[in-house]
Amino acid sequence: MFSALVAASTLLVGANALTPNNIMRRDNALTSLKYTTVGGSGSYNKVTDLVAGEWPSCTVSDYCQTESTTVSGNLAPFDDDITVAFRGPMTISNIAVYQPSNTSASTWSQVSGWTAGSSNSTNLVFMNNDGGGLSGEWSVCGGASQSYANGTWDGSAASPMDSVMDGTLPAGQEVNIVTAQTCNDTSTCDGFTRGTSNHGWSDSKMFVMTVTMPDSSDASQVPAIWALNAQVVWSAQYGCNCRNEGAQGCGELDIAEVLYGSGDDPTAAISEIYSFKGATGSGSSAFARPVDTPTTFAVVFDVQTDSISINELTDWDYTQTAVTRSIVSGYLDASGGETVSFSSNTRRADKRSIFGAHHRRRNH
Repeated sequence: MFSALVAASTLLVGANALTPNNIMRRDNALTSLKYTTVGGSGSYNKVTDLVAGEWPSCTVSDYCQTESTTVSGNLAPFDDDITVAFRGPMTISNIAVYQPSNTSASTWSQVSGWTAGSSNSTNLVFMNNDGGGLSGEWSVCGGASQSYANGTWDGSAASPMDSVMDGTLPAGQEVNIVTAQTCNDTSTCDGFTRGTSNHGWSDSKMFVMTVTMPDSSDASQVPAIWALNAQVVWSAQYGCNCRNEGAQGCGELDIAEVLYGSGDDPTAAISEIYSFKGATGSGSSAFARPVDTPTTFAVVFDVQTDSISINELTDWDYTQTAVTRSIVSGYLDASGGETVSFSSNTRRADKRSIFGAHHRRRNH
């Protein structure tokens, strides 16, 4: 589906300051996508408790207890704590997160970072949904909470980042990133939490990640990157949560997701967005799946402009401790890309259910 690169230039100015000239350009493939009018006024069903019941019936009249929560403003609900999740097969080489000190700050500082094969990470923890062994919790009726991910990303660990991770995420396995700040009495997390729970990144933020999405011997095992309201993983990513399209939705952005099904292109990675406003996405346009060569995605959530941008980059200098607001604005306003308005009552043109076969079901 996708042809060769049109341009692949990275321009550095000053002290390693990266300009938007490092945006990838491809023939017949999406490299820049911007969602506008992201926020709004509305409500979603916030989880307040998970009452699992007792074996063998596990029957409870109100298993997933929720209350309607009203939110409003630019980027809402994506100004909440956000976690980014990854599904293999994938190789993750680097991750960095940048945030401004306030909405109008002229500089966005690197607040989190990680490099594959390094024994050090900065304010970044890998988690998964394997609670109940070495960390987190599990019950027959309630399932597993979040847990600290082990070094091979296929099980749990007793403590966060307790071993060197080489960045190889096996097919069907999932991990997600959060900050090093735990949910506790002095730093509470909104909604219901259980087991092992850490804060995500709130307000404005930019995630930069370099990944490869290789083929799997099982064609049904396809990779994906998506951003979730962290409340989803605090309760149960694949059970009782606030993840939905329409009135119950607390926010999800599919950054680059390969689909498996009749008519789906395994070389393409689509994007979609969901909240209480509805759902929309990149439609027939898609990013090129980076099967053999690593690529870098920069994802900006910006309160000031009420917009989200996804750009594929030719390169990124992960040693940068800060980027200027003008650079962030350059990514938000990248030319030659696609702009999608997430207006109220938006619905996708296709009929694929958001609880369909692609990323709503654990493949292991």
